[in-house]
Amino acid sequence: MKKQFITIVIILLFSVYSIGQTLKVNNEKALVEFNFVSEKTTGTVKGINATIVFDAANLSISDFHGAADVTTLSTNNKTRDNHLQQEEMFNAAEFPTMVFRSSSIEKTDKGFAMTGDLYIKGTKKEVVINFTYQNKVFIGKTVIYSNDFNVFSQKNRENSKVLVKLTIPVI
Repeated sequence: MKKQFITIVIILLFSVYSIGQTLKVNNEKALVEFNFVSEKTTGTVKGINATIVFDAANLSISDFHGAADVTTLSTNNKTRDNHLQQEEMFNAAEFPTMVFRSSSIEKTDKGFAMTGDLYIKGTKKEVVINFTYQNKVFIGKTVIYSNDFNVFSQKNRENSKVLVKLTIPVI
């Protein structure tokens, strides 16, 4: 009986360990920063809600799933910010969040590379986010193109380049 009990305890402990650690996001400090290069426009998006399971020693069980509130988008220009909420831009009334869901994470020389699906304005596109994790803060960077999401489309795709930086502190 003792042997069975010990076996059950070991299995339960292994199960808890193998699912990774679910981290609580500090929503008040989490931030997406962007730089729309050709327009020389920078801004932020807040309202980040995410579920993060991260185990640097076992990346196969790690998972990131999060959303950012489009209505918090700010470029420090109220007229432009209001325009960005409209149907021809982000269409915040119909698509109030931008969503990301990881599909894989791998170790790199500079940290980690996370591949996943990014949904903006009802369009899904696979992206790679390069990130580091230090002092309970995930810092990620990626490049997306507004043309890919039908937001402020440009004649030349390269002119729709947006540099994105994510700062996601956890508690």
